[in-house]
Amino acid sequence: MPAAHRDIELRLRFWDRVPVRLGAGVVLIASAALALALWLVNAQEERQFERERVAEAAKVATLIASDLARQMQVGGGAAVWSAVSAEAVRYVGITGTLRILVLNRDGLVKSASESAAQGSRIEVRRNPQCPKCDSDRAEDFPAAGVFALPGGARMLRIVSRIPATPACSGCHESSGSWRGLIAVDFDLTALERGTAQRRWSVLAVGLVTGLLLTALISLLFRELVMRSIAALARTARRLADGDLTARTEVLGRNELGLLARHFNRMANRIDDQVHRIEAAQMESSLLYTLVVESAKSLETADMAAGVFRVILERLRPDHVAFFLDAADGHWICAATVGEPGGAVTRGEGDLETALTSTEEPVAKLLGGMDPDLVADACRTRTLRMLHDGGGLTFALPLVCDAKLVGMLACVVDSATFRVQQDMLEHLGANLALAAANARNYSGAITDPLTRLRNKRYGMLRLDEAVYAAKRYRSGLALAMCDIDFFKRVNDTHGHPAGDAVLKEVARRLAAVLRRADVAVRYGGEEFMVILPQANAEEIVAIGEKMRESIAVASIPAGTAQGPIAVTLSVGIAAFRVESDTAESLLARADAALYRAKEGGRNRVEVDA
Repeated sequence: MPAAHRDIELRLRFWDRVPVRLGAGVVLIASAALALALWLVNAQEERQFERERVAEAAKVATLIASDLARQMQVGGGAAVWSAVSAEAVRYVGITGTLRILVLNRDGLVKSASESAAQGSRIEVRRNPQCPKCDSDRAEDFPAAGVFALPGGARMLRIVSRIPATPACSGCHESSGSWRGLIAVDFDLTALERGTAQRRWSVLAVGLVTGLLLTALISLLFRELVMRSIAALARTARRLADGDLTARTEVLGRNELGLLARHFNRMANRIDDQVHRIEAAQMESSLLYTLVVESAKSLETADMAAGVFRVILERLRPDHVAFFLDAADGHWICAATVGEPGGAVTRGEGDLETALTSTEEPVAKLLGGMDPDLVADACRTRTLRMLHDGGGLTFALPLVCDAKLVGMLACVVDSATFRVQQDMLEHLGANLALAAANARNYSGAITDPLTRLRNKRYGMLRLDEAVYAAKRYRSGLALAMCDIDFFKRVNDTHGHPAGDAVLKEVARRLAAVLRRADVAVRYGGEEFMVILPQANAEEIVAIGEKMRESIAVASIPAGTAQGPIAVTLSVGIAAFRVESDTAESLLARADAALYRAKEGGRNRVEVDA
C-alpha cells in the first residue's frame, strides 16, 4: 500500500471511528436520560411520601389535640401532660412514627412520646427544625421540614397547631385561636434505603439497557451504514490508485444505496472521460506519427511498410494486415505473417476484388480473421467491428473519391486497448488521403507496362545517387540493359507478345536485384539499373546475375509458336568520384552496352 494511504489509515484513531463515537454518544445519552428519570422518580416519591406523612401527622395531631382537650376537661396539672405523653406513646406504636412532641407557644415540650424530651425547649423562631412554628397564619399548617439528626439520619417533622377550645379557658386566658404545637417526627432512613436500592437497580438496568441498546444500534449501524461506507471507501481508494474499473457494491435500497449508485455513475463518467482523453491523445499521437511516416516516402510500398510499423508499435495488435491499391494494376499488403516483424507482399489484380473473394493469398495475409467481416467492409465502405471475448477485430476501409484505395484489418486485445469507433473513423480518413496521395505519386513515377520506375524518376534518383557517392565517397555503378533483337519479337509475334516479353523481363530483373537497387524502364526495350554501394568487384557478378535471369528460360507470351527465347545485353560503368557526373556515368554505361552489343550480345561489358 502506498505510504500516503497508510498515513491516512493511521490518522484514523480508534476514538475517531464513527461506530465508537456513536456508541459512546448512545451510552452518555442513555445514562443522562436514566439519571434524569431516576431523579424525577425520587423527587416524586419524596413528595408523595411527604404528602402521605403530612396527612397522617394531621390525623395524629387532631387525635392528640382532642385527647388533650378531653384531659384538660377532667382536670389540669401534671397529670394532664402525663396522660397526653402516654397517649403519644400509644400513637407512636400505632402509626409507626419516630416521635411525637407537644409544645406550647414558646417551644417548651410539655408532653412527648420520649420521656427524655419532656421539659426540653425547641426554638420556634426561624428554626428549620421547627418549620413555621412562628407563623400566625392557620393556612401554613400543617408544616413539614426535613433536617438531619446528629447521627447522620434524616428526619421529616410535621408541625400542627393545637386549636384553642372552650375547655382551655378554665386554665388559660384567651390569647388567640391556638394554644400550642404538636410535632410528629418520621424517620426517613427506610425511605432513603429504598431509594438507594432503587437507584442502584435503575442504574444496573440502565447500564445493561444502554449496553444492549449500543450493541443493537452498532449492529444496525454497521449493517445499514458502515458496510456501505466501507465499500465506498474501498472503491474510492482503488479509484485513487488508478483502477478506473473499480465500482462499489450497492448494499440496500436506502439513501446509501442511492449514493452508491450515483457514485458508480460518477465513476463511469470519469472512466469514460479518461478513456476519451486517452483515446484523443493516442489518436493525435497516432495521426501525427502516421503523417510523419507517410511524408518520409510517397511510394506505395514504402508507405505501406511505414504505416504497418506505426500500427504495430502504437496499437500493438495481435495481428494486422494493411492493404493498399497500387496504380499499376496490383495491390500491396504489409502483414504480420511470415517474418517476425512482418513482410510486404504484392498481389495481382484489383484490391477490392481480391478482398471480397477472400482467396489465397488474401486469406493467408488476414491470418485467421473473419473474411466476411473484411468483405462486408469492402462492400459497404464503412468500418466493421466484431467483439469476440476479450478481443476486437475491425476492418477499416480506406475510401477516396468513392474508390477503395486500402484496407486496415486488425485484431487487438480490447482489455488492454480500448478502441473508439470515432478514432478509427478519423484514422481511416487520414490513411485514405495518404494512400490516395501515395497511389497518385506511385502512378506518376511508375511505368504502366513493366511496373518499373519511369525514366524521369530514374534520372532524379541517379542525380541523388551521384551526389551521395561524391559526398560520402561510397560505391556506385550504373547498368544499362537492352533486350537483344526485340524488334524481331514485335515483327514476328506481334506487339502484344512484345509487351508480354517486356513485362516478364522487368519482373525477372526486379527479382534478382538488391533491395536498394533501382530498376528503371529507360525507353522501348532498354532498362537502366542504379546500383548504390556497389564496388568494382561486385558489379560483374551483378551484371551476370541480371543477364542469366533472362537467358535461363524462354518467356511465355501466349503465341502459337510457344514461349519466346530472349537474351539481354548489359553494360555497366563504375562511378569515378573525381571525374564523373550523372551524365558522364550514363554515357559510359551506354558505351559499355554498345560494346556488349557489338561483341555478340547476351553478355556483360564493364567500364571500371
